[in-house]
Amino acid sequence: MIKRILRNALLMGCLLAVVSYTGMEAEELITVQLTETNEAFANPMKGFRPTRFIQDDTFPQGEYATVAKQYIKYTDLEMSPEDTAQKIIDWSNQAWAGIEKRNLKVIPRVVIVYPNGPDGGTDGYWPEGVDHSHMALRWIEEAFIDRLCAFAAKLGEAWDNDPRVAAIEMGLWGKWGEHHVWPLDLPGGSDRIPRQVQDPLGDAFARAFPNKKVMVRYALTFKDYDFGFFWDSFALPNDRVSALLMIERDSWRTQMMSGEVAYDWGDQRAVGGSPDGTLASDACTDHVIDWIRQTHTSSLGWIADYSQDREDLAANAARIQKALGYRYVLNTATYPQTVQPGEQLPLRFEINNVGSAPFYYPWPVEVSLLNTEQEPVWQAVMDVDIRNWLPDETHTVIEAFVLPQNLPAGTYTLALAVLDPAGNVPSLRFANAQYYTGGRTPLGTIGIGQAPDLTETGPYDSLYADRSLYYIVE
Repeated sequence: MIKRILRNALLMGCLLAVVSYTGMEAEELITVQLTETNEAFANPMKGFRPTRFIQDDTFPQGEYATVAKQYIKYTDLEMSPEDTAQKIIDWSNQAWAGIEKRNLKVIPRVVIVYPNGPDGGTDGYWPEGVDHSHMALRWIEEAFIDRLCAFAAKLGEAWDNDPRVAAIEMGLWGKWGEHHVWPLDLPGGSDRIPRQVQDPLGDAFARAFPNKKVMVRYALTFKDYDFGFFWDSFALPNDRVSALLMIERDSWRTQMMSGEVAYDWGDQRAVGGSPDGTLASDACTDHVIDWIRQTHTSSLGWIADYSQDREDLAANAARIQKALGYRYVLNTATYPQTVQPGEQLPLRFEINNVGSAPFYYPWPVEVSLLNTEQEPVWQAVMDVDIRNWLPDETHTVIEAFVLPQNLPAGTYTLALAVLDPAGNVPSLRFANAQYYTGGRTPLGTIGIGQAPDLTETGPYDSLYADRSLYYIVE
């Protein structure tokens, strides 16, 4: 009964509502208004996405980079069919050592044929025991398909629970792992991955990655599978049909969309011919943002190679970063001005996603009380699934918590954070001007066992400038 009274009072959204609950006199609820920041900033698994190519020893730096694509030779992970998932794990530990300290995650794409690789890539990175003598038919040999499916199982064993992996580009098949063999044709006259490969490979990846998002290149393929897409000619008019098919598939609410702006073919007028060319033009930037919005894209590569030292590009880079993926803005928070130790703390907040996509993993939302050093003295996880915070919607979260009996009386700051489950540390940030370095958003002050003796939670810190975030790999 008491919790229902609290919930109804909070739903009213009033500035000063009077409620009663166990062990307390009537207390005032206050509603605080929060402000969206003007800043663009780095946030997990979204935004400008640099690429680590086969010949690269490290991941590129980027002012907004929290996710990077990496091309990986098949033969680096498996040469013999007897190689186990441990070989993939060992390779990953070496290649990705320390990226958690940069709060960076990877979208890997394993490739067999990589035409512009450092060694020419003409023959590709074919494992032992696979006949690849026929340039076209090698892609549809039954033994090869079986090998790919067995390899997918090893990838899943190694990566499905690896916190360094943001998502998987299926790759493997065709040139650059892009699921085509152009200019070659397969029997039947098509250059795209055929159904006889799609079905077993789709089954294998669906089994291997129940926890990680999987993306494929073409929306015309894998129609029976719940995968996302990477559009690797993003915003290019010549490949518009790919985007229209992705939009038609309408899977963005649960599946990740990514890709890269291609600057090496087709009509370049709409994208400016280069990363700098895109960002130097308001019209080209608008064109890219329009496709981001239509396709609900979370991250983009190649365009991420823009010149970060050019001040004239900064504003349009910020506009694209804001549009990509999610951007969660807290509007209001309602809670009691004073709560006694051992009693209930009810909390209601409203949030908008002003970005283009949701966040695709069930990361926990933490509510905390911070002391004057902005350190948590009490924390709890809310019963909310942030994957449901879809764009262009207002979402209301309501919950009540029982505070510890031994919580010292005093004035605290009530704060929210979204935690990376890898270490349960603050990571995903709200796009609000109210921000503390380290990942928490202060809602307002609250008195525990007494009336609060101050109301200000500032000064606040810059989201863009905060590079202190990380996660933990065990």
